[in-house]
Amino acid sequence: MKSWFISCILVTEWLLPTSGEDCPSPPPVNNSILVGTCMEGNFLGTYICITGYHLVGKKELLYNNTSLEWDSPAPICRLGHCPIPVLVNGQMNSSNLEHFSDGDVVTFECDTDYILKGSNWSQCQEDHTWIPPLPICRTGQCTPPRKPENGHFKTKGFNSGTNVTFYCDDGYQLIGPQSLQCMDGEWSHESPICEKMEAKKEESCVFQENNICETVQKWIQYQKASGQTLEELKYSLEIKKLQLEKIKFS
Repeated sequence: MKSWFISCILVTEWLLPTSGEDCPSPPPVNNSILVGTCMEGNFLGTYICITGYHLVGKKELLYNNTSLEWDSPAPICRLGHCPIPVLVNGQMNSSNLEHFSDGDVVTFECDTDYILKGSNWSQCQEDHTWIPPLPICRTGQCTPPRKPENGHFKTKGFNSGTNVTFYCDDGYQLIGPQSLQCMDGEWSHESPICEKMEAKKEESCVFQENNICETVQKWIQYQKASGQTLEELKYSLEIKKLQLEKIKFS
């Protein structure tokens, strides 16, 4: 196994060791440093850009002696510490739009009808990254919410600030918020669901003598018609029961 250290600055000059191992010459990358290893005709190289340049592409290249080809295209070293920021549906503001050095700051703004998500500025770091992370521009319109099974919703649109109201079919009840609001491209809550309502149990009578059962049923019907509370109904039934017992033993 052979290892070597190669530098390529502006002018490509490769100083490859002579050995019995038939290793290919790695593709030249200006303004880079290459660390390579050759073993049995297979070559693995790692490209490192010099100060003031950043790598674009895959930093490692592998030559396979079986397939006789490189696993990916050679990278390039581009001037500037950081890659040029890309803001879809927006634009960046900077005095220099071609290359960015350590400490350079850019600001961002979105096109009309788009909302900035993230920081409106970022600074180029020495390690070739942008801090804070680059933002994105999102449309202020919300995607249509999920329609609940056994239900539906009504709305005048999906723009920011509009509301959506949900309704369930007969025999189903709404579980969750009935209304959602679109806020900067996102809904205020999760969509509700429609759950099947349990069937109401029929009232049954436990009394079987002296027409008490019939009386209770009549009082239940009266309670529904009059709007009495259960406590009021209970009190009335107790009085009626005492009256019936008094008649029974008189």
